Parts: sequence; C-alpha cells; structure tokens
Amino acid sequence: MLEVKNISAYYGIQQVLFDISFEIKQGEIALIIGGNGAGKSSILKSIFGILPLNSGQVIFNGQDITNVKTFNLIKKGFVYLPQKDNFFEDMTVLENLQVAGMKIKGKKELQKRMDYVFEIFPDLYEIRKRILFNMSGGEKQILTLCMALIHKPKMIMIDEPTAGLSPKLTKTIIENIKTINKTESVTFLIVEHKIKEIIKITERCISIKNGTIVKTLHNKNIKNNDYIYTNNFLKEVLFI
Repeated sequence: MLEVKNISAYYGIQQVLFDISFEIKQGEIALIIGGNGAGKSSILKSIFGILPLNSGQVIFNGQDITNVKTFNLIKKGFVYLPQKDNFFEDMTVLENLQVAGMKIKGKKELQKRMDYVFEIFPDLYEIRKRILFNMSGGEKQILTLCMALIHKPKMIMIDEPTAGLSPKLTKTIIENIKTINKTESVTFLIVEHKIKEIIKITERCISIKNGTIVKTLHNKNIKNNDYIYTNNFLKEVLFI
C-alpha cells in the first residue's frame, strides 16, 4: 500500500529526517512513536508533500507519488489529517463537510458522500447543524474523520487523533478508527503519544528518534479483534 524509501528532509538548513524507509501493507493500522521533536509529524508531512523531500521516494498503491500535489493525492485515495487546524470552529458540521468535499464534482455526489459518512456515524447526523464551537473534542475528532472519509480514501494518515481528549473520548476515537479500518477497508498510519491505548489495535509500530528509525516491530499477536499481545512487545516498544 505505502512504501517510503530512503527519504530525507530539512526545515531550512536543519535536517530533520535521515534516510527513513518503511512499508505499510494494505489493511494495516500502523503506528509511529517517539519523543517530542523526534520527527514523527515531519514524516507524515514529507510523505504528503507538505515538507519537501531532499531525497528519497514515496510509493502509494504501486505509483510514485513523490512531490505529487496534495489534491491529486486525495483523488488517488490518500488523505492526511494534521493535528491542528482540521476544521472551522465558527461553522456547522454540515458546512465543514461541504468545505471538505468542495472539489467533489456535482451536488448529488457530494450529498451521496455526506449520506455515506452519516451512515457510518449516525450520532454526527443528529448534530449536523451544530456549530463546532459548541461541540466536544471527541465530536470534533469524529467530524475530522468524516471529513477524510467523504473522499472514500484507501489510506488515512492522522497526527495525534486523541490529543487533548479524556480517557473515555480517547477510547471512543480509537474504536472508531478500528471500525473504519475493518468495515471500510481503510489503511491507517497514525502518530500518537497514547501508546498503551492505541497499541491494542496496531499491527505495525515504527519507533523514531532524532529523525531516524530506531526499530520497526510487527505485532503478530494483534489480529482483528484479538487483544492478546505479549508483555515483551509492549516493553520493547515503550522503552526504546
């Protein structure tokens, strides 16, 4: 599904990524972990062309997408949700979805896509006319997922989907990601600090330090609805 080959990137004269390579298979939920400033978000931005690559290559669904424009990536079924500025606080749920789908051709098709996401998240339909300023953090994150799903993506990259959320809402968002992955066959690449919570649905874990990959682990004990995983795996991931 996604192949990242020897990518390096800079912010100005400061190199932030060093020869990063990994692969995500179709249908996986993959996790990138690491400390603050490790380069996690930079990897997502580089893959999506927001942070230009100095070297390397990105392959999506067998096609070279290195330096492909953002909108063309979305048309190919590849969506990126940054940690901040995902929505408009002074607009309603419907208006945010309409903005997200503004490049979808035809009003009928856009309505069809909105009906599609409301079918997946019927609770969001009930508050479709609510302004985001009056919504909870969890509701906003669900909307953010819907703004991605309206494009019927094959893969979604998300930067810290549970940031600032309570344990209860964190669990809800993680369960939503799991459901979308299973029922809609969407592959995920996620940056997240709440490792203990999200590791239960993760099949691949990539550890980053100082802009380089320290270790990549594939958790063979976490499959579909199976929450059984080894203490050694968690220990290896959490204490690198």
